[in-house]
Amino acid sequence: MKRLFFIGFFSLFTLVYPTIIQAGTIELEHYQAKALVNSGQILSLDGTLAVVNQFCQGELIDAHLYQEDHKWRYDLQLKVQPGQIVNLSIDATNGQPEHPTALPSECQKHETATR
Repeated sequence: MKRLFFIGFFSLFTLVYPTIIQAGTIELEHYQAKALVNSGQILSLDGTLAVVNQFCQGELIDAHLYQEDHKWRYDLQLKVQPGQIVNLSIDATNGQPEHPTALPSECQKHETATR
């Protein structure tokens, strides 16, 4: 039985592993993110949240920094209202959404013009 389990596991692993490698998405550790911020390659999380706050106000629940195809991305989870959570993918170099047209309805650009 154990042998059958291991054969099945390794067969599945060999099918999935190349997909994982090709995906090319790497989650960075805190010290790596700090080095990128210090070198000016990306915005700090605080700086990114200041930009994000212009179009989506909420409380930060979770944040991760990823590198994919030589691009830096913050994946953020914000609590915008009680019971409502928004997931955003943000370009870590400028704080803008990766796909501005796909912003959730809870996130809208705030008008700055007076009426």
